[in-house]
Amino acid sequence: MNEKLVTIVVLPYAKAHILKMRLEAIKIECELEDYHLIEGSTTSTVRVKIFEKDIALAMNELDLFLGLRPKATEPKPEKRQILVPIDFSEVSNKAARLAFNIASHLNAELVIMHSYLSPVNYAIPIGDFYPVDPTPLIQTKEVEQTANTNFKIFVSKLAQHFGKQEWDTMNPAYIIKPGYANDDILAYAKEHQPRLIVIGRGGDKSWPGTVGSITADVMFNAPVPVLVVPEEMEEKKVSDFKEILYATNFDAKDFAALDKLMGILRPFNIKLSCAHVGQPDEYGWDLARLEGMKDILHKKYQEKEFECKLIMGGDVLQTLESYLENEDIDAIALTTHKRSMISRLFNPSLARKMVFHTHIPLLVFHA
Repeated sequence: MNEKLVTIVVLPYAKAHILKMRLEAIKIECELEDYHLIEGSTTSTVRVKIFEKDIALAMNELDLFLGLRPKATEPKPEKRQILVPIDFSEVSNKAARLAFNIASHLNAELVIMHSYLSPVNYAIPIGDFYPVDPTPLIQTKEVEQTANTNFKIFVSKLAQHFGKQEWDTMNPAYIIKPGYANDDILAYAKEHQPRLIVIGRGGDKSWPGTVGSITADVMFNAPVPVLVVPEEMEEKKVSDFKEILYATNFDAKDFAALDKLMGILRPFNIKLSCAHVGQPDEYGWDLARLEGMKDILHKKYQEKEFECKLIMGGDVLQTLESYLENEDIDAIALTTHKRSMISRLFNPSLARKMVFHTHIPLLVFHA
């Protein structure tokens, strides 16, 4: 019986060619097959195919290649690359359109990534011998075909939205592979250091305003900034973003955070507003600290438009929510060290549903 070829990943041609050389270096036969995502168009994206008997060893090498397994190397410099993970949902489509717009604005490479669960990953152990059971391989083929079909439909609609000329100019890179989405996203981010991850805010539909576990994992653990796009967001180009809000509590890390945020916002014409929610009995002290912050920021970032605001109120989130109801804010920026605030923004309390401006994107970054 002739052995079957199995697709282990779909990659841009350059990356696929490198992976092919790595596989062949460890005596794994490998073929590259053109993969046309849009009918009638040429593509630089290919399938990487191997024989079934080599799956265990090949998947181990693929994990190393994409960064799923740690390597003892120095961190790589940041690349001009925008990563958008997709799951074919409507919010994923909205995130991809915004990511395309950001990549175009920054003249960066757009990488569209999809990971799907495959039975073969968990049915075949890493080792020299394993029992031959064709069932996982049959199921894997079906899962792979479904993922590729949905990916093709998704990309075709995205290309149609922007038009052939603009799409061809961007020439996005595609990655389709079996695995856990959050692990693959984080591994890719650590290995390739994209400039930004743009991800849709999936969640439990019975709790409006919540964030799904994959998005939450990426938000907290990605080594690069993450822009979380809500499904209810009014669609607009990044050039139409006018103001972003950073909530400060005069933490010692805020100046380092603002320095990082200024670097993120530098290529965009976006006004930065630093807001602090103060208590009535601390008004004078809060105002003095805010004025001091304003003076320091004005001296350091003379070329950037920003302002510092003091908002009086009791509960921080309720006050911010009320403030945002009356202000034209395009996004909220928070650092990952403010975990408690992010958790309260996106998860229901035990007593009631917490809906915090599900139409406003959230920019999360390390500082």
